[in-house]
Amino acid sequence: MDTAGHVIAMLIVGYLLGSIPFAKLLTMRAGVDLFETGTGNPGSANVFRKVDKRIGTAVFFADGLKGSVPVLMAWAMGAPQDLWFIGGVAAVVGHWYPLFNRFKGGAGLASGAGAVVALMPLAGLIGLALGMLVIAKVKSSGHGALAGLIVIVVSAYLIDSDWPVGAEWPAMAAAIGIAIILFGRAAARGWKPGPKD
Repeated sequence: MDTAGHVIAMLIVGYLLGSIPFAKLLTMRAGVDLFETGTGNPGSANVFRKVDKRIGTAVFFADGLKGSVPVLMAWAMGAPQDLWFIGGVAAVVGHWYPLFNRFKGGAGLASGAGAVVALMPLAGLIGLALGMLVIAKVKSSGHGALAGLIVIVVSAYLIDSDWPVGAEWPAMAAAIGIAIILFGRAAARGWKPGPKD
């Protein structure tokens, strides 16, 4: 498969995976309408806070897989490493505008985190762990995501090794880019960091 084929495959698979509304699917059995619950956001944070912590955790990991699987697929296909981020970004867009949920999606934080972890596994897991600790301490997913991103980029820079242990500069640039897109879109929609975000 040539580069154009890789890109097309990543875009299609990433978007379709991103479109799977795990939050809705996993809360339907509890008889909960997420659009009428809490922030009205069909994502893991809203499920965790307002429905059930175990379901919220499951949604977070499922949404994370939506971001990581397209990146791992790109690796398996032999796509150029500096293009792997495309599948992750497509998954985030799919989460924002899901084909299978009338184009009403969540913020995409978990899907973005999954993509970053797949791009930089060791640094990503370190940053994810620290981000979770920050969220548990200050009750703000925004602060946790920012702290985790900083640790991810610094860790990736310090770890002198190739993927999957380390990461090249395209992965670090992609992680920062995904974060800017996520925070920028959230801010444009009125999001403000704090204990109730």
